[in-house]
Amino acid sequence: MKVVIIGAGIIGVSSAYALAKRGHDVIVIERRSAPGLETTYANGALLTPSMADPWNAPGCWKVLLGSLCREDSPLQLRLKALPSLTRWGPSFLKSANPVAFKRNRVKNLRLAQYSLNILGQWRAVTGISYCRSERGTLKLFRNHKAHEEALEVAAALADEGIQSRRLTLPELLAFEPALAPISKGIAGAILYPEDETGDAYQFCVALAERAKAEGAAFLFNQTVGPLRVEHGQLVCLDLVDQRLRADRYVIAAGSYISPLLQLSGLNLPVTPVKGYSLTVFDGLSHCALRAPLVDDSLHVVVVPLGSDLRVAGTAEFAGFDLSLRKARLSNLATQLSQILPILPMSTARIRPWCGLRPMSTDGVPIVSATPIANLYVNCGHGHLGWTTAAGSAELLADLLDEKAPTVDASAYSLARFGQKTTRAKYPRRNGDGVL
Repeated sequence: MKVVIIGAGIIGVSSAYALAKRGHDVIVIERRSAPGLETTYANGALLTPSMADPWNAPGCWKVLLGSLCREDSPLQLRLKALPSLTRWGPSFLKSANPVAFKRNRVKNLRLAQYSLNILGQWRAVTGISYCRSERGTLKLFRNHKAHEEALEVAAALADEGIQSRRLTLPELLAFEPALAPISKGIAGAILYPEDETGDAYQFCVALAERAKAEGAAFLFNQTVGPLRVEHGQLVCLDLVDQRLRADRYVIAAGSYISPLLQLSGLNLPVTPVKGYSLTVFDGLSHCALRAPLVDDSLHVVVVPLGSDLRVAGTAEFAGFDLSLRKARLSNLATQLSQILPILPMSTARIRPWCGLRPMSTDGVPIVSATPIANLYVNCGHGHLGWTTAAGSAELLADLLDEKAPTVDASAYSLARFGQKTTRAKYPRRNGDGVL
């Protein structure tokens, strides 16, 4: 089967590898010059089934309203983004009720667990190295109420097979001595030992090479024209200098999937949510942090990556704005200093970055057929793109192969939004698929 994939981030490249290793003829189209240069590039580096909560938690509307006048709000709403959220926003808030929130958390969690299992299989086959760590995730709490609430969540996650351990302060400092300078301000800690970390960009670039070895082709610096849909099927993709035909098409273009599909009359419930990170080069030479940290009160993560440190956080509704706001970056630097005060930020070599997380209205990925018969989507992963990439790719490959997936495909289908999906059989083509 010939498959054309739009997008070469971690989702698109994972999809390409999953399909190519099954023997399909895969071509990946990417507007940038190489894989992984968008949201994958410098994300939070976490592979965390323990952090499967959608961002539309009950009461999130209060945080969003309060953020209009606060640059330090973890969840920020920009006024200029409001017109683009007129359809997406109400559905986002509708899913912010306790029942929907818990249901969607379980969907994310199960896909994340499946994905880490698949990632382990891929790693065993490919031997890819990507600054991987298996020390779990440490969640820190600076007030007792938040800690007690988190323990209740941990108990609920345990019902789904997620292990955790409550740490006393001596246990915490024995596990992570780098926290000694702030130990008096820590009210509690929870360790999720099965979580992992790793550099998503390194993995994405290496996996693209493995996909090529399996026969996949990558076309970079390409702009895709309006989708040509006739009689309910996508008939081709128009690039600047060529036209591609395939049996099936997959769009894994992150936040840019919505404007691309709108031209074909398909409204996908996905919007960009901007996140920031700072990478402190050789940060571990000044601070021997062992494990990734999640500070509950500051809403940031700090992750060791090789000899570097990465701090990431914030969720900003700002449309497709990729400007690096100094106030947001300054907040991250300040928060990092509050967690690791011995780190010399004034002399450190730091790379700032921001990216657009593609967020669905219910906070759950969309891996699905579409109303266009031979078109599939793999998108809407939000903050869980790296965590769920491998599992989403295998689910997508099962859908295209018309195999029974290991996970419940209906949980990630467009049908949950009331959109019809179509599945049909198509003639197989020979040749390179280029007209």
